[in-house]
Amino acid sequence: MKYYISTTEFNCGIDLHARQMYVCLMDREGKKLIHTNIKNNDFNHFLKLIQPYQHDLTVCAECMFGWYWLADACQAAGLKFVLAHALYVKAIHGDKNKNDRIDSEKLAHLLRANLIPQSYVYPSEQRPLRALLRQRLFFVWQRSDLLCRIQSVQLAHNRPPLRPTRPNRDPWEAHLLSHEDHPLRQLALKNEMAMIRHFDAQITAVEEQLHRLTKENLPRDYALLQTVPGIGEHLGMTILYEIGDINRFPTVKDFLSYCRLVKGTVASAGKFKGLRGAKLGNPYLRWAFGEAAVLAKRDHHIIGPLAQGLEARLGNKFKANTVLAIKLARAVYFMLKNRTVFDPDRLVMALERKSFGPGRSQPARSNWRQLKGEAPTSRSSSSVAPQTPNAALGTPALRPV
Repeated sequence: MKYYISTTEFNCGIDLHARQMYVCLMDREGKKLIHTNIKNNDFNHFLKLIQPYQHDLTVCAECMFGWYWLADACQAAGLKFVLAHALYVKAIHGDKNKNDRIDSEKLAHLLRANLIPQSYVYPSEQRPLRALLRQRLFFVWQRSDLLCRIQSVQLAHNRPPLRPTRPNRDPWEAHLLSHEDHPLRQLALKNEMAMIRHFDAQITAVEEQLHRLTKENLPRDYALLQTVPGIGEHLGMTILYEIGDINRFPTVKDFLSYCRLVKGTVASAGKFKGLRGAKLGNPYLRWAFGEAAVLAKRDHHIIGPLAQGLEARLGNKFKANTVLAIKLARAVYFMLKNRTVFDPDRLVMALERKSFGPGRSQPARSNWRQLKGEAPTSRSSSSVAPQTPNAALGTPALRPV
């Protein structure tokens, strides 16, 4: 947990809602100068209230679904804006009584006391592109639900499910309709297929726009990510835009925690009580690296056997996939941080260590390029990005997780 350090004379806490916001403004000594409710989120009225203190003021609000407009308005007005982590704030200032007036006052007190757990304010100019990417992901999930519904209906009537054809859905639709004799079930099937076709058209249009903008704005990072096993065009865009600026993560541990790939621990009096914090972080990054791990394990001829050995050692498929996802996330962090290409040899070494562990027989380390039948090349001959002494995964990436 990282706390924001306020350096201004006046601090303002805002309990923000959809149609109103409760404002509490204090000086450094904790004297309340403004404590009122503003209807309809009238920001112009808010600026009039804080006008005597605007020259040295910090504004703070909790992270909720409607904070975008407030952050942008404060930035346009030249005000310092701090986004507070709602869950951490709740843990800090929990009280018996809770209402908007108390919440805004507590935010102001925490801000002047440098106890605000700060969240990242995603740049406003990049939010529309990230929102479009999340919309595309939502459409894909909705289309998958419809496809699963059709498969379930086929299984309910003891028909072998037919794999959907892409991009031309006509053969698949004609086959399903020809085996459906009831007119009502035919109508239901046609309705679902119409929705699937509509999602196909929308997803294709969105993907074309996303690919064009990504290649224009972030061509280098986009190309680097696609060199990682299991990460293709769509997962690469998801990882790229959900991360934003990689420099906001001081260490790889912070990045893994944000990706929901590590859990926090609970200990008291020297005794380990359990784990916590599994849902703290970015769910889209957790999904993306999980998908990348599954694809790399399934499709890659070197990572696949090593991941299966790790699964046999751990006795749990999901734990093995999580370990592989962590290794891929560490690689992505150092690649984006150091602007270096993916180093597959380091990933293979890390998986070999995890798969065989200490005290177990381990085969001689295999060279990636020899297994692929390629001639060894120097690190400086890469056409994507020059290598540095700190390789793509970096030395810390080889430490056991």
